Amino acid sequence: MSYRNRWIDSLSNQNGIALPLALIALIGLTMLAMAFLSMAAVEPQISTNLNDSTRARYLADSGIESAFDLLALAPSAGSGSWSARLAGPDGNQDTPDDQQPTNAVNVNTAAVLTLPMPLPGQPAGNGTFSVTIRNDDIGPQVVNGQVVYAGDRTLTGFQTGGVAAEDPGGKFNDTNGIVIVTSTGTFNGATRTIQVAMSRVPLPPLPGAYTMPGTQADLWFNNANFIIDGNDWQYDCTANCNDPNPNNRTYAYAQNANQSKRKFGIAVQPGVQQNSNPQVSYEQRAEYKLTTGTAAEIAAKQSHVIGTDQNNPAVSTTGLNTVAAPTDLDQVLNPAKMQAFLDQLAAFSDTQVYQSRLSCAQNIGSTPVGIRMIGNSDTNNPNLVTLQGCVNQQIDLGTKDKPALVYFRGDLDPTSAFAGVRTEGPKIKGAGILIVEDGDFRFTNQFDWDGIVIVTGKYTSSVFESGAEVNVFGATVANETIWNEGGDQNQTVFWDGYFNSSIASGIELRHSQQNLDLVQRKLLFRISTWREL
Repeated sequence: MSYRNRWIDSLSNQNGIALPLALIALIGLTMLAMAFLSMAAVEPQISTNLNDSTRARYLADSGIESAFDLLALAPSAGSGSWSARLAGPDGNQDTPDDQQPTNAVNVNTAAVLTLPMPLPGQPAGNGTFSVTIRNDDIGPQVVNGQVVYAGDRTLTGFQTGGVAAEDPGGKFNDTNGIVIVTSTGTFNGATRTIQVAMSRVPLPPLPGAYTMPGTQADLWFNNANFIIDGNDWQYDCTANCNDPNPNNRTYAYAQNANQSKRKFGIAVQPGVQQNSNPQVSYEQRAEYKLTTGTAAEIAAKQSHVIGTDQNNPAVSTTGLNTVAAPTDLDQVLNPAKMQAFLDQLAAFSDTQVYQSRLSCAQNIGSTPVGIRMIGNSDTNNPNLVTLQGCVNQQIDLGTKDKPALVYFRGDLDPTSAFAGVRTEGPKIKGAGILIVEDGDFRFTNQFDWDGIVIVTGKYTSSVFESGAEVNVFGATVANETIWNEGGDQNQTVFWDGYFNSSIASGIELRHSQQNLDLVQRKLLFRISTWREL
């Protein structure tokens, strides 16, 4: 046999091949088993990490909610305001606690927050969150010699002159109602961070149940069928409160046990009113009709104006001492503050603006009426009303769960006869902010409102006619912005608030801090942008 054949036979001989193949298969199976065992050991850790990360994310959410509660009801100026919080708990700028809201009050426990903090009622072992608040002051950056419009503009979307811009107030002075909140949640070493932009239109000071910040404060009281009450009223459950079905519970307004938020009955701006007698103050003009009539009529009218005593703010009183101009400048509402607030509302994304014009007005008696607001006979939906006249449609005036921002804009009428809006028909009920500008707001039926009613502009009045039965819990504003109303340079009086209801206690205008907070929180405050870092 040749050498070549022997070599071929050796290659084709398979004796002993089983052992190496078995060893190869065993090694492969061993490696696969080890891989599976390794994966099985890692899976619980992966699951644990995912769980920890998810819990950290929810803790970061809790921090955002805590900041939301803190900032939503913060005053627009002074202690506790957004600008004050930017300097941290010590109130000093450029110190280590800047942007740290550690002086925040936990609304659930009434305790002072410390950072990081656990969820209310939970130990720190269940996770913590920490929150910082800063102003949106980081502007465009120069990168490689070019201006890059990044910074806070991409987060806030704030516009000025059509161009996104940072807050010109800098690091410690919020001027645009926008701040940036960053919240970090931590659980078992896992951390998640969320950053949001929070924005708001702050409420102006509303120092009275009935506030007259304008250039006139002329009131007419035909009788004592009214109550103007600056005591603080709250909407509480009174029956079936533990029923899981909220429709079976009964709610009613009652005076708040804590009267720290009490206001004046009637509030005006300080100073002297512009009229033919330049020595007459706004306060004296508001008081005038409360001091005319028989002794019994005067006593009855004055007893129906209730609120903080201007001579002793710690107590409530009735009569002339609760008709006042605030001495604290932060509490003064004047035409400039009122107009700034109205301008913000008009530009607010949720504002519904309805035009009420003289050109399309209907004459009701001697009164041209731009829009008739007609109540709904469905008692389950008194917030749904029909507008007729210059606007013909059904609108929703809002509820306490979902308040509305409704704005009626009228026409200038120097005769002061034009009614921008007139209520009619079945009961009307709404919640939020209702504005009637440049035209009277005439009430003729049952009208209930939770929040703020504003009558503003030139030649305007809030008119409560004979059949009116009006209940406002929150604040009512009558803001006349021209002193020679009616076009009369000698100042023939045109009443800015005309109370003429023939129904006993037909007009009840009561202060409710609860409803003002509702408006601020649910209508005028929001998270505008949300991102994870």
